[in-house]
Amino acid sequence: MTKRISKNAFELSARGFPYKKTMLAMCVGAAIQPATWAQTVEADAVETDDVKKSSEAMLEEVTVYGVRASLKSAQDIKKNADTHVDAISASDINALPDVSVLEALQRVPGVSIERFAAINDPDHFSTEGSGVTLRGLPNTRSEFNGRDTFSANSGRGLSFQDVSPELLGSVEIFKNQTADMIEGGISGTINLNTREPFDSEERVLSISAQANYGDLEEEWTPSFSGLYSDRWEVEGGEVGVLASYSNSDLDFRSDGAQFGFHKFDETSGRYTPINAGIRTTSTQREREAVSLAVQFENTDGTFSVLGEYLRSDSATTWTEFAFFSDDAAGSPSADSVYDGNGVFQSGTIENISGGLGPQTRQQTSNLLTQDFSLEFEFQATDKLKISTDLQYVDSETDVLDLSVFGGIVGGGLSVDLANNGGKPGLTFRAPNGQGPDFFTNPANYFWLAAMDHVEESEGDEAAIRLDFDYELDSDFAKSVEAGVRWSERDQTTRWSNYNWGNLSETWANGQSTFDGTANGAGYANSQASAFTFDNFFAGGVQGIPGGTVLAGNASLVSDYGTFRNNFDVPNVFRAPLFGREGDANSPYIAAEINSTTETNTSAYVRLNFGIDGDKRMDGNVGLRYVNLDTSVGGGITYPLILVGNNPNSNFTADQLAFANGFSSSEAAESSYDAILPSLNIKYELTPELIARFGASKAVSWPDLGNLRYNYNITSSIDTIDGQATLRSFRQVSGNPFLKPLESINLDLSFEYYFDDADYVSAGVFHKDIKNFFSTTTTTRNITNPSSGVTQPVEVSQPFNVGSATLSGFEFAYQQFFDELPGVWSGLGMQFNYTYLDPSNVPQQNLRPEQFGGETDVDRAAVPYDNLPLQGLSESQFNIVGLFENDKWEGRLAYNWRDDYLLTIREVNSSNVGFDVTTFADARGQLDGSVFYRVNDDWQVGLQGTNLLQDEVTTSSQVDASGTRVFRHSYVYDRRFTLVVRGSF
Repeated sequence: MTKRISKNAFELSARGFPYKKTMLAMCVGAAIQPATWAQTVEADAVETDDVKKSSEAMLEEVTVYGVRASLKSAQDIKKNADTHVDAISASDINALPDVSVLEALQRVPGVSIERFAAINDPDHFSTEGSGVTLRGLPNTRSEFNGRDTFSANSGRGLSFQDVSPELLGSVEIFKNQTADMIEGGISGTINLNTREPFDSEERVLSISAQANYGDLEEEWTPSFSGLYSDRWEVEGGEVGVLASYSNSDLDFRSDGAQFGFHKFDETSGRYTPINAGIRTTSTQREREAVSLAVQFENTDGTFSVLGEYLRSDSATTWTEFAFFSDDAAGSPSADSVYDGNGVFQSGTIENISGGLGPQTRQQTSNLLTQDFSLEFEFQATDKLKISTDLQYVDSETDVLDLSVFGGIVGGGLSVDLANNGGKPGLTFRAPNGQGPDFFTNPANYFWLAAMDHVEESEGDEAAIRLDFDYELDSDFAKSVEAGVRWSERDQTTRWSNYNWGNLSETWANGQSTFDGTANGAGYANSQASAFTFDNFFAGGVQGIPGGTVLAGNASLVSDYGTFRNNFDVPNVFRAPLFGREGDANSPYIAAEINSTTETNTSAYVRLNFGIDGDKRMDGNVGLRYVNLDTSVGGGITYPLILVGNNPNSNFTADQLAFANGFSSSEAAESSYDAILPSLNIKYELTPELIARFGASKAVSWPDLGNLRYNYNITSSIDTIDGQATLRSFRQVSGNPFLKPLESINLDLSFEYYFDDADYVSAGVFHKDIKNFFSTTTTTRNITNPSSGVTQPVEVSQPFNVGSATLSGFEFAYQQFFDELPGVWSGLGMQFNYTYLDPSNVPQQNLRPEQFGGETDVDRAAVPYDNLPLQGLSESQFNIVGLFENDKWEGRLAYNWRDDYLLTIREVNSSNVGFDVTTFADARGQLDGSVFYRVNDDWQVGLQGTNLLQDEVTTSSQVDASGTRVFRHSYVYDRRFTLVVRGSF
């Protein structure tokens, strides 16, 4: 029987690159077998003419263990790739070098991860990260095993933070592309490879158990994973099965302090915060993953089939207690200290009149992605291979976000602020010299407001592809590949606005106190409870570090039924989600529902070529054709102006005819096609030194939320001299006719491989990009088809704008110092550095998940014209110290990225009437792990994350000259994980 070659090795062979079957099988085996198994790996035989003439060339045998096996496997993927690729490999089940996919990705040159729950909401920190950029751009495509995958939300790709790392054997980061790759990422493609039955020659039964602890949350949580794989001879061939399961619980916490929005005093020329706040967020996250695979190959190796099922299920609940003011201004004390730029450093904000008080908030999100695939490969002749692939993806996202706000009766609080150049000091003080008992008296609080938000989205995709690979009888042209692919994705996104509603604001129904003694009986009176900020930076409440306040009990926001029973009642909660359009059974209005169908048809042809000899050259050149037909459900609604509601008005006849309330439902349809060429060349200057060049054209599709077709026109009416006067007609929408981003990508690199797991590489890249997505407000003449009247409308929606370039430099180094004496021979290190240089890149000031509101028309412009590209750090690096011998392995990894523009406009800044532009400051993080090999089958270890517990800080730009002020400071758990893993 012909020995089964792993899928990755088979693909490398088909694309014209040399391989050694035994060596590659072992290298891929390193990605799935426990680190405790010693593996005999044949070193690469240098394919010189002399070696080729000798069938008895000797191959050195090297024993490779966990860390080194992982790095060698990743290095082999990079070295043998047919375009510019970096890789991460797991030497063991549940043994990615980090405890999450996102944290592992940040070690790769050019990859950055986001640390906030949403880029326009820096008030909420995300301990595990929430997004990825590659080479400074968010336009990255994600896939499982080379197939499309996604999360059902308003975005385009996969939420990596919700993927269980236990599913994976390796991760490939493609930074350029070949013609056979699915299009969709101008910055690159991140491919998550799962394990397959034939990856191992032997039976595999592995388990891993973990205990996780965070030093702020102070809770132990368990994780477990297991994998079983085996293969058997059957009549006509061989069959293999693989099953894996993992369940991971993790509790963690972050604490934050913030100076609020800063206002400029023209008289003094100073910037002073108008508010301040402290908050504590506890998160419970559970991930469950299942993979099932069945593989068959016939006796002569000419036919194989692989069926796979992947399920990734993530549930995350975070609960936040905060004490802050959102929009109420106090006065700076006379002894306040300012720097030379007039920026507030320390002092007291006195007599805060209102808006200051406790908040209790809880968000629960559930994300489920299932992937079914069936792949056939048939070696029709000695030269022709045919393969086909069937896939179905199903994804669901559900989010419930509830908040209840309290206020302080009478106001008059003060807060001492000190920007200590590090963790800030905040001390809240009761009015009129009252003591700490003020903050524990329920009569001093009232129920201010409540807010709800829900999301229920689902999407599925069916895809089929057919590929041909034909070997050519030529010294130069090695093989030709061709294929076609068809897919259809249907997705419905339901995303309600964050719906704030008054409970007993002072300007409305009066103050209903926590104890029910003021303004009638009140409600939820028994649901106020004490909360202590028990581990805070400095200050707290009334000078007591941490300090105790009263806040709405977490049970009020733990489920929708309790929340609605307390707050969604007539004359209490002013604007509940349910019933906003008269439908008491739905929390969504029409503009919050986005239905999209995309049909993608593509075809490609690719020639693999090469020259053998002392200086070997391999490469590929190809063309890919893609056609995308898009249909977006929606329609258009015109405003309704009733003169009877405005008896004293000066509306014109045309304005009334235009604003007649006409509404229509329809689908907007668009089509796009393109030809995407690609060229990749790998040239061996010496057997160890490789020069690599890549050039391609790529596209990135707009996020589905930006295609939203809800052309709802509103009328903005002012009262001037006692008369109702139309200020303007306004429309906020997505744009179903957006074209994709297009980019010409160029890469040039040199890679020097000087040992099994040792290399150094340096490369430059350049991208010419056009058709950026940016929200812009323009005035357009729109005709109401029912009346035939045309009126100017201020239209705010995403448009394709501008062109730009992005260039950069990447450097990577990896080595084990075997030549050192004694125990020192186990030392090794990794280092990589990335530099990015954008030019004229327009801001992508988009909110794809939201349908927008009238204020977006006024706020579409970028606040300052000297802002860098959102999310792009100019410099970033990783440095990792390694150690491994027969018994011990360890890693100490430090990741650092430069400061970057987090958001051009904070989500809550509309409350204060001006834009707040916020930067994430430069920061590093130290992580580490140590493992002990008990015997050949078992390992125990300890992993640590965020060991230095460094601050995460932000600053806000407050003027066109670039002046920045302190905004946020966060600390989060040092996280420790005890690990036991082994095999039977």
